[in-house]
Amino acid sequence: MRYSAESTVLPTNAPDLLNWAAAHVKARGFHNGRDGDKVGHDRGVTATRLLTPGILGALDVAGGDSRRSSGRTYDYPALYAAQRLALDTLSDLVAGGAVLHDSDWPDEYRHRRHVVHQWGSQGDRTRDEVVEVLREAAGLAESAATAAARPGRPMARMHRGSVGGVLAWAATHLENVGHRPGLESHDPAGFTGSSACTALHALDRAFVAAKPNPADGREAWAAYREAESAWCLFVEHITGSPLVAVDDMTGWVLARHLRGTVLMWGNEPGRSTADVVAAFRAAVPAESG
Repeated sequence: MRYSAESTVLPTNAPDLLNWAAAHVKARGFHNGRDGDKVGHDRGVTATRLLTPGILGALDVAGGDSRRSSGRTYDYPALYAAQRLALDTLSDLVAGGAVLHDSDWPDEYRHRRHVVHQWGSQGDRTRDEVVEVLREAAGLAESAATAAARPGRPMARMHRGSVGGVLAWAATHLENVGHRPGLESHDPAGFTGSSACTALHALDRAFVAAKPNPADGREAWAAYREAESAWCLFVEHITGSPLVAVDDMTGWVLARHLRGTVLMWGNEPGRSTADVVAAFRAAVPAESG
């Protein structure tokens, strides 16, 4: 795919997106992001695509930040699938194998972005180092896409998210790839979407599959927000008791509690794939079955 900061053509696969991001850093330089920003504030420049990018900024511009045109029609499902795979592949690469779970983060997506940002801000990271890692990730993304498309894989996305749909997707995913305990989200020798993974990772991936695209409309987003109660439902099932309402257990505090509980439960000695799959299926509300 030809690189141009002025182009309104957006990549619809992860390798092209990562290679475009690499070309963007090569052309415009690299901002380490240690001030917390994704791009450097070049004097007199306001368009994001013309600023000096950090590694996250390059990914975002490659995915369309400040480059979309009202005169074009975009394949948003393909675009957002490419962005997800690009982030998965790059974050695993810079983490050295597989991203470690961190229950301090309310979701895996934001944690993975943090992992990538932290790598870019370490030491005296150079433009050439960033270009090299983005290009290496592009090569890995091709293999990851091939592995994820093999026969027998579950659907990449749900048509409409629901509590039962999320839990059933997680169960099907684990039946397909297998369960493995540990702090690494998935088998470090494989790829995010096709390797044996933890119970927590399976649930995270189910929500990735359920999340609507921005253009999907209010009903799809309302259904997705309702589906988020699958976290509480599953935790109540595996603990055998309802969640105790605590005044300050809202937002990130609640998310940390839920995610930590799922992670510890899945990591208990002897926890098998069949155990976790059965728990996900048993937690599906009766009206969903």
